[in-house]
Amino acid sequence: MGSTAKGRAGGLATLDSGGKIPAAQVAGVGAVAPLTATATLDFASATTGAVVEQTVTVTGAAVGDKVVLGAPSTLETGLIAFGFVSATNTVKIRLLNATAGTVDAASASWKVAVFTT
Repeated sequence: MGSTAKGRAGGLATLDSGGKIPAAQVAGVGAVAPLTATATLDFASATTGAVVEQTVTVTGAAVGDKVVLGAPSTLETGLIAFGFVSATNTVKIRLLNATAGTVDAASASWKVAVFTT
């Protein structure tokens, strides 16, 4: 048995051998591991206040499932990312440009995790 968040049995969460909380514990009792995908995305330039989008295939995703994005560390300042399941097996990632100028996000690798409901 791994150690717990408080370092003793009965703590808040059981950590795996790498010191991380398993996804099933984060998602809730009886939860399964999330569906995941990684994709290299190249968004179009976004003018002030504009939203640009790309899609990622995540097999098994359904409308209404919860989405967590792993944005690249190089994501340009002023871009706000959000994602949702837009259709079966499809996650849509949108970037909102909250700056006063046009921003062209560089092509980069994105990670997507979908927690089924």
